[in-house]
Amino acid sequence: MSLPPTSPSATGTPSGHAVPDRNVLRSKLIRARKALDPAEWERHSAAVQRRVLAIPEWRDARTVAMYIAVRNEISTDEIIRRAWAEGKQVLLPRCLPPSAGEGIMEFVLCRGYDELTPGAFGLSEPGPACVPLPRTGWGQDAAGTFVPPSGTDASLRLPDLILVPAVGISPAGARLGYGKGFYDRLLALPGWGGAKRLALVHSLQLAAFPAGPLDIPMHGYATEKELIWL
Repeated sequence: MSLPPTSPSATGTPSGHAVPDRNVLRSKLIRARKALDPAEWERHSAAVQRRVLAIPEWRDARTVAMYIAVRNEISTDEIIRRAWAEGKQVLLPRCLPPSAGEGIMEFVLCRGYDELTPGAFGLSEPGPACVPLPRTGWGQDAAGTFVPPSGTDASLRLPDLILVPAVGISPAGARLGYGKGFYDRLLALPGWGGAKRLALVHSLQLAAFPAGPLDIPMHGYATEKELIWL
C-alpha cells in the first residue's frame, strides 16, 4: 500500500517530495551549526549531556564509546568525565592512516585527557600507547557475551552505548555524516551492532533525507529539546 503524500516514508523523507541532495544538505547543516554563537553551543551541549546522563542506557552501560567534539558538534566533555568517575570504560575514535583503507577508524580505550594527542582532521585522538579494540575477530561465550579475540586484552569490551556525532539526523534515524563513512564501516562489522547508537545533535540538525545504501541507522537521537528512541 502506498503512503499518502504527506506521510513520512521509511527513509524519513515525505513521499511525493523531492529527495534532497545529500551534499547540498550537508553543506547547509554544517553552515548552520558553525553559525551558532559560543553561548548557544554551550547551552545546547549542556542540555544534551544532561539528557544522556539521565537515561537507563547510560546508567547500565559498562563501556561507552563517544567522540571529542569539534566544529560546534555537541560537546561530550561532561559525559566523558562522568564515565571516568563512575568507572566505565571510555572508548574514543582514532582514524587509521590511508594505508589501512579509505575511511577506517578504530575505537581505543582511553583513561584520561592526558592520553590524547593531535590526530587526523584536526581531531584529538588517543595516543599510540592506548589500546585499540579489535575491529574484527570477536567471539561469543556460552552466555552470548562478545569476547575479544585470543591474544588481546581480555578486559576489553565492545560498547554497550555509542554516542555518535552527526551532521544531520532524519526522523527515521538516518544519519548524515561528513561523507567519509568512518562510522558506517565500523558499525557494520560483526559484533558492533549490539550497542545502542545515539546521535547527539543540535535541533537545527534534524532534517528529512533518505538513508544511503551503506548507512547504519541510529537507534535514537538527543537534542537540547528532547531525547528520542526510535
